[in-house]
Order: sequence, then C-alpha cells, then structure tokens
Amino acid sequence: MLKPFRILEPTTVAEAARELGRLGDDAKVYAGGAELVLLLRHGLVQARALVNIKGIGSLNEISGNAGGVRIGSTVTHHRLETDSLVRERLPLLAYAESHVGNIRVRCQGTLGGNLCFADPHADPGTVLSAYEAVVRLAGLGGERRLPVTDFLLGMYETALKPDEILMDVEVPPLPKDWRWSYQRVERFYRPTLNIAAVGKAKGDKLEKVRLAVGCVGMKAERLSELEEKIPGLSLQEALKVIGESRSYLSDRLQPVDDLLGSAEYKLYITGTLLGRAVEELIQGNGGNHGK
Repeated sequence: MLKPFRILEPTTVAEAARELGRLGDDAKVYAGGAELVLLLRHGLVQARALVNIKGIGSLNEISGNAGGVRIGSTVTHHRLETDSLVRERLPLLAYAESHVGNIRVRCQGTLGGNLCFADPHADPGTVLSAYEAVVRLAGLGGERRLPVTDFLLGMYETALKPDEILMDVEVPPLPKDWRWSYQRVERFYRPTLNIAAVGKAKGDKLEKVRLAVGCVGMKAERLSELEEKIPGLSLQEALKVIGESRSYLSDRLQPVDDLLGSAEYKLYITGTLLGRAVEELIQGNGGNHGK
C-alpha cells in the first residue's frame, strides 16, 4: 500500500535540483515510475515527496548532430524503439529497446529511469556501453559528463549525486561499415543475460570489435581483453579464444546466482552467445551495418 507523499512539479532542471538538495533523502525523482512505484508500494523505498520531472520539456527530446544522437532522460523505451532518427543512426539501440520488458513497461518506463535504477538485469546499459555513450548530469554544482560505464557503479548503484538529475544520454553512432549483433536470453520478460557486439569485418576476420556483457554480475561490463585478442583471427580461431577465456570472463563479470540463473549457467551462456555474436559480425548475418 502506498503511503502519502507530495508531488512537486519543477519546470526546469535547476528547480528540480534545488528541490532534491532541499529535501535530501525524503525526495525521489519521478519520471516513468515503472520501477519506483513498485518499490514504494512494497515499502522498499520511502519518500515524502516525488519530484516529477516529466514536465521539463528538454528532458523529453531526441536530437541529432554531427557527434551522434542526444536522448533526453524521460524519453520512453517505446519511443526509442520506434523513433526514425534512432532507428536510422542507432539501430542496435532501437533493436535492444524493442526487447525491454513488455509493451506496458516500454510505454511507461524511461531511459533515464532505467539507468538511474541500475537494475543489473536490464538492456540499455549493455548496449550503451558498446556504443561508448556518455551521460550528462546536472545538479547544484553545475553540469558534468560521464561515460555510461563510469556512471553505472554496481547493483542499484550509480555515480549520481543526491541533488543531481540525469539530463540526457549522448550516443555516438557506430563508425561507417561497422556491424552489430545483440544476443539475449530472457525469462519472464527480464534478460538473464545480454551481449552487445559491434565491429568492422574485413573478409573473414574482424579488424575491430567492442564487446559488452550485461546481467551476469553487478553491472554491464566491456570485455577489453577479448576485444584486443579477436581482431585478425579467423572465426574458428576467435571461437577457440572465447572458449579458453572462461577464467577471464569469471574474473571480469563476477557472475552471481539469482532467480534468473546460476553463476555457472551464466558463464556458460556468456561463452555461447559471445561466439554467436562474433560469428554474426564476421559473416554479416546479424544486425545491419552501422550508419
């Protein structure tokens, strides 16, 4: 049962930051509310006031420039999966967003809310890590920018300060002629494991590759060591390297047992889906070429 609370309606980011600074732990930011309302209802989160940021128009914009696409924090998952600019310039993100939860969740939940909640079983963080996206934050101390990999610190933990708002996410498009692959295993609409792979192929080998894995441990992680080993290898050689990287994957991803799978199962599936993603990048039968 929900306990009584006030709803504050700031019209600017600065006003919202002031309210958060004034109220401290008694206030929570409200956008889509897909996760927050459930936590409030079950008493897992307490709040005397909700700072509703949906009325701040600048946070609900999608715009493109030479550097990429800027996505406001209150943009919904459904809008991201259907927006023409996102589909054209960030096809991997649009595809992954179409798998978030179910249609009700995608219509209600927002990109900013998803990132700030930092549920380890989520899709956007993994994909945005592969894109090397940057979040823009604003608070009483001004604005700052962080790579999404530095913003997501752990399970339900981010680098967001108490008075800060996540304003938007800056996502650079993939370099020309890069391909993408998104692999995912889910249960009850929640990803048990997901992998975002992007890279450039030349003949039957990869010249460059980025690999991001989520839902295995506390947060999405880039696999920098594998990214350095795979370029220049044939498919069979790459698959062999992935198969021999179990110890590295365990150390890097820190898999945990949970209701969606055991740590042992997640490590096994990670290797399988990494191999499938690399194969799709090399053979060109996965996602569309990067724009």
